[in-house]
Amino acid sequence: MHIVMVGCRGIPATYGGVERVVEELAIRLTRRGHKVSVICRTNYTLKMSTYNQVNIIRLPAFNQKHFEMITHTSLASLYLVLKKFDVVHIHSVDPAILTPFVKPFHPIVATSHGQAYRREKWGRIAKSLSRTAEKIFIKSPNICTAVSKTLAKYYFNKYGHKVTYIPNGIEIQQPVSSFYIEQFGLKSDKYILFVGRLMATKGPKLFIDAYKRTGLDMKLVIVGGSSHTNEYEMSLKKEADKNILFLGYQYGKTLQSLYSNCKIFVFPSQIEGLPIVLLEALSFLRPVIFSDIPENMEVANGIGIPFKSGDIDDLADKLNYAVKNTEKLNYNKLEIEKRLREEYDWDAITDKYISIYKNAINNGKI
Repeated sequence: MHIVMVGCRGIPATYGGVERVVEELAIRLTRRGHKVSVICRTNYTLKMSTYNQVNIIRLPAFNQKHFEMITHTSLASLYLVLKKFDVVHIHSVDPAILTPFVKPFHPIVATSHGQAYRREKWGRIAKSLSRTAEKIFIKSPNICTAVSKTLAKYYFNKYGHKVTYIPNGIEIQQPVSSFYIEQFGLKSDKYILFVGRLMATKGPKLFIDAYKRTGLDMKLVIVGGSSHTNEYEMSLKKEADKNILFLGYQYGKTLQSLYSNCKIFVFPSQIEGLPIVLLEALSFLRPVIFSDIPENMEVANGIGIPFKSGDIDDLADKLNYAVKNTEKLNYNKLEIEKRLREEYDWDAITDKYISIYKNAINNGKI
């Protein structure tokens, strides 16, 4: 099959869960002998024609918060109409708004990674378009999938439409030396880690406020940056002191080392589809504290410490508990590894998508 993927910023992924999923899935499909093309944004992806045997198609986008997705998706739709592929895989609900223009020419699989209209950074008009896209996402593609059971249940309850649950995957990671974090003055087991885009719904302000209430004499390390949220990022940095470090986006061995050597990883997000960053922290077998939203509970209940979403005092209490009981929490490593291998194995997920693509090509609906 020749599969084309659209809806992400591009690959190789430098930030964003959808981009990482597209990269992992595309590479695995090529290893299975399929041809894969990914339509990427020129402002995100370096000038290249292939990446790990995946074809890179670079199209421009208007680099502005409200217009970037729609301009790029419109150009991608025109490109798809003019070219021949076996199946189109649309990642994310909002780009599915243009599915009706492409469907007469190609079978379409669309995957929901979450609900953009729930995020505070979007205005009234953008949220309205996102809700419209959701209705098109449900009705128009040949097959719809969702990355969490929570999302699949939501779509069935609201629209009476079965959406196939296929999660994102993860691989168990080998720990990386603390050498890569010495540049920041960090030492193994001497800091608490947050990784994510700096936007309100990801919870970094809640994390900082809870940390300050603990009285802990440990570094708090925040990895990530703006997602069209520059003012919010600047407001957070005003909170910084000698124990709160903002490292911006980090990649490769440095990011792996940050995960590997943290005392505790904290994931306070209030809105998720399937939390890739939480899966990543677990893949390094680190103790995790996470907000008790359904999507997070689906991933980490029983293998981490939940706190009441949005509750500063509860998060502060859980931070103090985790710091004092990390040896006890480390006994969870076998359970974490078992959960990830059983539920989030990339090979099994790739098999499911291959079956989905074949059904779509055969005009099947499941």
